[in-house]
Amino acid sequence: MDEKKGPIMSFLNNRWFVGIIMIIIAGVVGLVVRYSWEYRTTQITRADLVSRVNNADEFLKSDEATEALLIYEDVLGEVSEVQYRDIYAHIKNNQGMCYGKLALIMDKEKNLKKAIRAYEEALKISTVEKYPVNYAMTQNNLGGAYSILAQVRNKEENFTKAIRAYEEALKISTVEKYPINYAGIQNNLGGAYSILAEVRNKEENLTKAIRAFEEALKIYTVEKYPVNYAMTQNNLGGAYSILAQVRNKEENFTKAIKAFEEALKISTVERYPVNYATTQNNLGGAYSILAEVRNKEENLTKAIRAFEEALKIYTVEKYPVNYAMTQNNLGNAYSILAEVRNKEENLTKAIRAYEEALKIYTVEKYPLYYEAVVSNMSRVKRRMKAEHQ
Repeated sequence: MDEKKGPIMSFLNNRWFVGIIMIIIAGVVGLVVRYSWEYRTTQITRADLVSRVNNADEFLKSDEATEALLIYEDVLGEVSEVQYRDIYAHIKNNQGMCYGKLALIMDKEKNLKKAIRAYEEALKISTVEKYPVNYAMTQNNLGGAYSILAQVRNKEENFTKAIRAYEEALKISTVEKYPINYAGIQNNLGGAYSILAEVRNKEENLTKAIRAFEEALKIYTVEKYPVNYAMTQNNLGGAYSILAQVRNKEENFTKAIKAFEEALKISTVERYPVNYATTQNNLGGAYSILAEVRNKEENLTKAIRAFEEALKIYTVEKYPVNYAMTQNNLGNAYSILAEVRNKEENLTKAIRAYEEALKIYTVEKYPLYYEAVVSNMSRVKRRMKAEHQ
């Protein structure tokens, strides 16, 4: 009977062989159990990390940057750029956003440098090939950080870096695929070109700024995105106002006025008072300079009306610096209007406006502005004195 079992069955009856098989099976089972446990542990750990990061993100959305940073830094103690690469890149991008928010209230340069470093760390992982959407988002954020840093130091260098970052973002955020992102980045790009124009190639950079704002307005229509429309129209008006100082004064100031008036269709005194005041001040400036070219009395009257509208919001208590700036502009408008009509009356109003500006522009706090206003006022007083002789 045993002989009929054959060589295979005989082999299986060998106790040594069965022992070896059992050891192998036990090892395989052990590996499976261990792998399953490690996989489960990894999944639990990842879920925990994601939960904590989401919590930090909520703090960031609520502008509680310090609280968000504490959580991000805690999570980074458990995450490397090798393991959980996507989480690492997300945290680095959001760390940059936190530092950017902190830079608005304290240690501007120090926090902006930290923001830039964080964005650059994120971009090591969020490459254009692997994570194109995240790449574009982080490049846009990086551009924003460089733009603000440019207001502190190395204006030309940092705005050039900002522009490069925005242009990188636009390689992914195209008007066809991501129209809202495209519009936002184009608006940011226009702002960077506008300020870079103060340093070099004024006409060329302002032309690029205007082109960028107009690209943004293809998406930011008054019907779909009224607030963004108003913001971009105000920016466009600013670019035309500066370009008017380089070429085609009348034409470009007319375009600037049109853009500011478009912005005011949305930025009303009731709904967006601060934006209203800003745009009215800009509008007043455009009318003031257009008065040098045509219809002096009419355009100066419009300028004065715009400055007075701005001062309904820019009160000395709430917005002292803006109040002083607008009062100085108002004084200048009255001073020039005095050349056309009611000389003494308008010169008196000019002096009164300058005196209001000097309540804020003190020699201790704002020496340069103080000197400019005092110079304007002295000139008007001399004219008043000549009038009475």
